[in-house]
Amino acid sequence: MKKKIILISVNVLLVIGFFVCLGISNAIISPLHSQQAAAAWGGQSGERFAQVSAFFPEAHHFEMRDIHSLRQTVDTALMTVSIDIRDERRFYADAWSAEGSAFVIGERGEISASVIGVGGDFFLFHPLRLRDGSYITPNDLMRDRVILDEDLAWQLFGSVQLAGLEVLIDNRPFVIAGVVARDNDFASRRAYEGGAGLFMAYESLSLVTQDSAQIISYEIVMPDPVTGFAYDTISEFFRGTDVLVVENNTRFSLSSAFSAIGSFGERGMQTVALQLPHWENAARLAEDMQALLLAISLVLIITPTVFFIIFLVKLGIYLFKRGKRTLLKTIEERDRRDYEKYLAKHYHNIDQSGYSVDEIIREVNGDSF
Repeated sequence: MKKKIILISVNVLLVIGFFVCLGISNAIISPLHSQQAAAAWGGQSGERFAQVSAFFPEAHHFEMRDIHSLRQTVDTALMTVSIDIRDERRFYADAWSAEGSAFVIGERGEISASVIGVGGDFFLFHPLRLRDGSYITPNDLMRDRVILDEDLAWQLFGSVQLAGLEVLIDNRPFVIAGVVARDNDFASRRAYEGGAGLFMAYESLSLVTQDSAQIISYEIVMPDPVTGFAYDTISEFFRGTDVLVVENNTRFSLSSAFSAIGSFGERGMQTVALQLPHWENAARLAEDMQALLLAISLVLIITPTVFFIIFLVKLGIYLFKRGKRTLLKTIEERDRRDYEKYLAKHYHNIDQSGYSVDEIIREVNGDSF
């Protein structure tokens, strides 16, 4: 009995460990808002959308004219599946980004900060929490608005309530549109190493930095009427190049996790000079953690699964034998009752005979009294 209690306790602990691993995996993945634009864009419409990202090697110069060509490709693809792009609705949204650094001057002095130049609906894909003010958008008439992160805001002004104030970047005045909090989840904290930073319009980045403001990432959320349609459309545009194309909304599916287990450790191998933004590195870290936790959870659940199968088999055998005995007993009792009714009918004077039913049965069967 003691061994059974120990065995059951061990299996219960293994099952708990299994669910703990799944819970940790979900806790790592769910805060990654940069991977959830398809759900945000689709809303409650019930239509299928997909988020696809492209990341460019240093040798691949992706420019604004390429963005216009890609949009034309997307328009053509949508028309082939009977989506009328002339409708007033916006069927897709896209964004792009480049990285650099610059000296920023505020009330408390000058600081070297990391700068992300953004274009399109960048903050649809990266809805950083606003501490003050608003995002910069494609509809801004002027490109002189910037968004500071909390670290830079505190260092330059000692506050996060800064909307409407100005900073100098390369001696050029920029209006602070807002202040945002950086993502603070497990993966993002480990992936972001840029320190204090700000966001500004992509068109302004090359004006204030010595960098070439080369686009390193392009993101789009678009209809996906057939599974893989969006991914195939973008991949086809970059066919024959070293551009890395990723479908964000399926990267954490169970099939993707098993695929990551199979290629665990190989993802860090790069044959081209590919600069990934910190949110993609965070997503890749989350993928690796998901694969590792899934592998551990599978190991943990093996013994309880085998134990449960054995228990079900034994329970089935026990119930079968018990049912068989019950059935035989029921049949025997039914036959006896039928036999007694038969005797009562043909030996109506049993009560006067002085013999018991069992004695009469033996007599009928040819046995002596």
